[in-house]
Parts: sequence; C-alpha cells; structure tokens
Amino acid sequence: MRATCALLFAAIVGASVATAQEKPPLAQYTGWITALAFSPDGATLAAVGGQSLLYRPGTVKLWDPKTGQEKRALDGHASAVWCVAYSPDGKLLATGSYDHQIKLWDLEKMAERATLAGHKNWVTGLAFAPDGLTLASSSEDGTARFWDVAAAQQKAIIEPAHAGMIRGLAYSPDGKLLATAGSDKLVKVWDTGNNTEKFKLEGHTEPVWSVAFSADGQTLASAGGDRSIKLWDVASGANKATLTGHTNWITTVRFSPTGQQLASAGYDRSIRFWDATNGAPGPVLYGNKSTIWALAYAPDGKLLASGSQSDSLRIWDLASMSQTLGPELAPPPPEPKPAEQAPAEPKPEDKPAEAAPAEEKPAEPKPEEKPAAEKPAEPKPDPNPPA
Repeated sequence: MRATCALLFAAIVGASVATAQEKPPLAQYTGWITALAFSPDGATLAAVGGQSLLYRPGTVKLWDPKTGQEKRALDGHASAVWCVAYSPDGKLLATGSYDHQIKLWDLEKMAERATLAGHKNWVTGLAFAPDGLTLASSSEDGTARFWDVAAAQQKAIIEPAHAGMIRGLAYSPDGKLLATAGSDKLVKVWDTGNNTEKFKLEGHTEPVWSVAFSADGQTLASAGGDRSIKLWDVASGANKATLTGHTNWITTVRFSPTGQQLASAGYDRSIRFWDATNGAPGPVLYGNKSTIWALAYAPDGKLLASGSQSDSLRIWDLASMSQTLGPELAPPPPEPKPAEQAPAEPKPEDKPAEAAPAEEKPAEPKPEEKPAAEKPAEPKPDPNPPA
C-alpha cells in the first residue's frame, strides 16, 4: 500500500513539474515591460524594459508571439529601456534607454551596430521614418532629434520641441509629419521637410503620454493624464472627437493596421477598444494586475500584445477577444459606483500621496539616491515634470 501511494504521489508531482516546464517562457517572464513592437513580418515581438530605472541593466528580448518562446536577448543598455522600434525592412531594431543612449541592433547578426549619443536625459520615444533612412527620437530633455541611420549620426534637432519632457512621438504614414506628445499638455505636429511646427494642438488638461497616426494618415490620436483620447484631423488640426472611459491616466494609444480600430491602456489596468471612425466604445479587456505601459498590434491585426509593470507580457487574440499567451488573468475589477466614475484628477498641489494606484511607488529614483536593499522604487512619472 505504501509503495502504491508513493508511486501515485511521484506521478502527481511529476505531472505538476512537467506542466510547469511546458509553460511557455513568455508566460513566466516577470520583467517590467515599458514598450513593445512587432517585426514587419509579424514573426517576432520585441519587448523592452528592466527591473528598475537606474540600478540594473535594461532588457531587450525578442519573442515568438505564437509559441511564447524567447528567441534572443540583446544586452547592452546600462539601465531600463523605455522605447523600441523596428526599421521598415525589419533588419534593424532601435532601443532607447534611461541611460540617455539609443542603440541600433543588426538583427541578422544579432549584435549591436551603433550607439547614438546626444540626448541629455532619458530617451522616451523612437520612430523610424517610412523610408527607413531616418530615426526620430524624443527625450525628457525636451528635444526631438533626427538620426541618419546609415551613418549613425545626428542630422537635425528641434530644441526645445516642448516645454518639458516629450513622452512619445510618431511619424505619419508618408513620413512628411512627426507628432510629439508633451508634458506641457500639448500635441505638436512638425513638418519633417524643414523641421518646423505645423500645428500646436491644444485641449488636453494634463500631460500627453502617447500619439499615433491612423493608417491613412488622416487622423491623429493622442492620450494622457486627463484620461481622455482625442482624435485630430491631420489636414486642419481640428479636434474631431474626445473619447472617455478610462478611470486613470492613459499611457498608450494605438491604431490597428487598418485604421478602423483604436486600442488604449494605462493605469486603470484595462485595455479599451474604440471604433476609430466614429469614436464608439468597443470591448474592454481585463486581466492585467498592474499598470499597462505598452500596446502593439501585429501587422495583420489579428493579435494585440500588452506589456505591464509587474505581470509582464500578454498576447491577445482579437477575433475572440481572449488571451492566447501570458500569465494567469486577474479577475475583472468591480463595477464602479456612479459617483466614482472618472473622478477629476487632483492637481499637484492638493493631490494626496495615497491617490496613486496601489501598485505604483510614489516617486521614481533620482541618480543621487542609493538603491534600496531589496528592490528600487518603481517609476511613477510625474504628471508635471520640471522643464
């Protein structure tokens, strides 16, 4: 009898170990994800981030989005990586970091090709021009810079582009315009032919975190700390619509490859979908256990990847609106009471410390601070950073 029980116990334990081992690495990865990008052929998903801002090297990992297997890790950044972009031909990957540097990676050799230095602070955004010849970057230093990709040299700078941090940027599909999202509550659209300002789009009441152009180039979406998404007419600069529904800061907004759908996410841990043609709200995905920092559509529009602060990377099937890869889903949050719907964002001078989401630390580490004994403070971007 004892022998039978022992064999049964061993079989159960063995099955449990096998199940754990069969779980894809993507589902087990616990790093902090700050940005995502699919390769142009959709075969690889680049995910970047780190474990802390300053005290540990940043991570750049390439994943198979269908199997959840890690293809390669690219090492080289001294601190957290904040942005990532593929070149249009898929041969280069650009990454920008809290270490103030941009790295270009040769994906055929899986090796660093060049380091682009010039920003005086954290690199917050990257975008290749559609022709692949130019890389645009943004930074906490308030500048937008343009880099010659072949020569790996800076060729132009807009200084200052915003009064304070630029949180992100995006090229129009034809490459003639560049949009920037500012902590000064402005969206700016630049003519890339002469690097002059074409539009200053006003309307957001808090810092703007993310911008994205539709596939046809006719609409620009912006989102940020005021919990709203604004759709702008690119030809005239007019505000076409304001979309509301998020209950906390929105960190990322993305158009689907067709331009018919818009996805957004942020501090409320939800992924919300919108009809980009009329602004109507669509499905809402729950399951992330912490702030969602990044979204990326697969080129064919069938998958969406999301990256968050503590429970990492998830892949969603958009036909079924269900998760295909990632850690265990958290239960959906309870429905808020009517009085709790989208409360007004407190101003910096009267905002209590406990107003921050529970999973966030109250402040990001400064260079002069020493690392904590266990884990350095996670960054909670200041809605009104200093210029």
